[in-house]
Amino acid sequence: MPAGLVLVLALVMAGCNANSQSTESTKGKNTTALESVPQGGTLHYLSRRATESFESASAQMVPTSRLRWVHRGLTSWQTFPDKDTTLVPDLATNTGSTDDGGKTWTFTLQEGLKFSDGSPITAQDVKYGIERSFAPMFQGGLGYHKTLLVGGTDYDGPYDGKELDSIEVVNDHKIVFHLTRPFGNWPWIVSMPAFAPVPAAADTKPETYGEHPVASGPYKVTSFRKGSQAVLERNPNWKADTDQARFAGPDKIVLDMGLNNDTIVQRLIDDKGEDQTAISNALISPSQFQRIESDPSISHRMANSPSGYFRYLAMNVKRPGLSDVRVRQAINYAINKAELQSVYGGPKFGGQITSTIMTPGIPGYTEYNLYDGGDTGNVDKAKELLAGVGVSNLKLTLTYPTDVSAIEEKEAQSIKNSLARVGIKVELKGLDGDTWHELVSSADGNYDMTTNGWGADFPSGMSTIQPLFASSEIGNGGGNASQYSNPKVDAAIDAATSEPDLDKAAKMWAAIDKQIMEDAPVVPILVQHTQALAGSKILNYFIPAYPPFANELVVGVDH
Repeated sequence: MPAGLVLVLALVMAGCNANSQSTESTKGKNTTALESVPQGGTLHYLSRRATESFESASAQMVPTSRLRWVHRGLTSWQTFPDKDTTLVPDLATNTGSTDDGGKTWTFTLQEGLKFSDGSPITAQDVKYGIERSFAPMFQGGLGYHKTLLVGGTDYDGPYDGKELDSIEVVNDHKIVFHLTRPFGNWPWIVSMPAFAPVPAAADTKPETYGEHPVASGPYKVTSFRKGSQAVLERNPNWKADTDQARFAGPDKIVLDMGLNNDTIVQRLIDDKGEDQTAISNALISPSQFQRIESDPSISHRMANSPSGYFRYLAMNVKRPGLSDVRVRQAINYAINKAELQSVYGGPKFGGQITSTIMTPGIPGYTEYNLYDGGDTGNVDKAKELLAGVGVSNLKLTLTYPTDVSAIEEKEAQSIKNSLARVGIKVELKGLDGDTWHELVSSADGNYDMTTNGWGADFPSGMSTIQPLFASSEIGNGGGNASQYSNPKVDAAIDAATSEPDLDKAAKMWAAIDKQIMEDAPVVPILVQHTQALAGSKILNYFIPAYPPFANELVVGVDH
C-alpha cells in the first residue's frame, strides 16, 4: 500500500538506515526476552512531527505506536526482541472466527470494558469508529478495509446518517464483518487504527476529535496544545488484566511536538535531565550514528532493527529493452549491491544485502538467491545472458526522486556504473517527488527503471507482494512500478490472500516470492534497517524483526 511507500521515503529523507545486529533493550544491557516494567514515573516523547494527533480514522501508525496508548483495537500485536511478532486479542476475546473460509468474520468483545468517561465499550462503538474512517475528511489512513468490506467503495461515512451494513452489530458484545471475498489476514486488519472504538455521542467535533478523544487504552489526553505539547495521564477505567499488548508503566506521558530532528538526537546523546526518560521518532543521521557507535555509554541505549524495508530496482517489463526476461536477469547479475550498501552507510548503518522480496520478520520469509553473482555482481554472467538475447548497446533510463535525499542520486549513479560494466548505457532522470510518484504509478509510465522502497503494513507477504506485483496495481496510483503482469502469479496471490490458515498462507507467499523472481521484474537490493535512541532511564526499549520500530507500548522508566 502507498502507506508503506510513504514510510520508507520518510526514512530515506533523513538518511535513517540501521544496524543489522541483534536488537537491544533495557538500560545498560542487551536482552533476548520481553521484560515487565515498573509502574510509575513520567515518560517524555520527543516528536519531529509538526503536530501529533490521536485521531484513529486517518492514522497510518502500526499497532505498537503511541496512538495505542489511547486507543485499543479488536486485536493487537505482541513484539519480542528474539522472535516473530504475534497477533493477540485486544478488545476482543480472541483473534476472530470464520466458518465460511474467511469471507465472514466474527469477534466478541470482552465483558466489562469501559471508556475513560466511564461508558461501556460496545460493538456499536467499534462499528461507528470504523465508519468514520470512510468520511472524506479522514482520507489518508490505512484503508485495506475500505475495499474489503461489502459496500465500502460506495460509502462516505456516518455523518449523513448512513451506516455500512457489512459491519453487523449482533449485540453489545458481538460484531460481524461481511467481506467482498475470502481474506485470511482480516484478523491483522482489525488491529489497524480505524478499528478503535469511538462513541458517536462524543464525536461532536470530528475535525478536532483527535485532540481530546475518549480513551479505550491505558492513557487519556488531559492537555493538548496543537503543534506544541500533549499530556497523557492514566485512564482509571483501563484494566491491565484485559490487555495483552500494553504494560502501561509510566503514570504520565508528556509528548512534545515540532522539534528539530537532529536536535532531538543530540539531546538523547547528551542524556540530561528529563531527556533521560525520553524516547522519540527522530531519525539518526550517519554522522550522529558514528558519534553514538564510538561511545559505549551511548551505543548501549540504541535499539537496532534486525529487519527493515525492502529497497529495490524496479524494471518496467513493458518497455522494449526490458521485455525479455534474460535482460532483466542480466541486470540482476550486474548490480554491485555491496557498493549500494556502502552508499546507504555500509553493513552496520545501511542494512543487509538481499535477494528476496519478503524481508526477515515476515511469516514465510525464506532466504534464496536465483541470481547469485556475489555481493559485487557477476559481470561475465550478465554479459553471457545479454549475448544470448543478441542485445548490444542497450540504452535505458533510470528515474528517481530528487527531493528525498542525496542518497537517491548516489544510488542511481551506482546502478549506472554497474550496468556500464556490462555494456548497458543508463541515462539518469531525477524528478521531484510528486512528479516521480505520478510517473511510476501510471499505467503508461515513460521510464525504463526506477529505484523504490516499500514497508509492509502488517506481517504478511500479502502486504508487500500484492501491492507491488499484482496486475490490479498497475497504474491508477498503484505500487506496481515494474508494470509486471503474470496471470499465474495473480491467481497465486488471490489464493494466498484468501487462505484463512495463516501458517499455510505464509508458505504460499514464500513460493510466490520465488515465482516472481523467476521473472526478474525487480532487483532486490537491501533490507534497510532502522535505529532509535532512548534516554538512559528508559526500560524495555527494542526494535523487533517486524515492524522496524520500537514498541512504544511496552517501555517503562526507571524512577
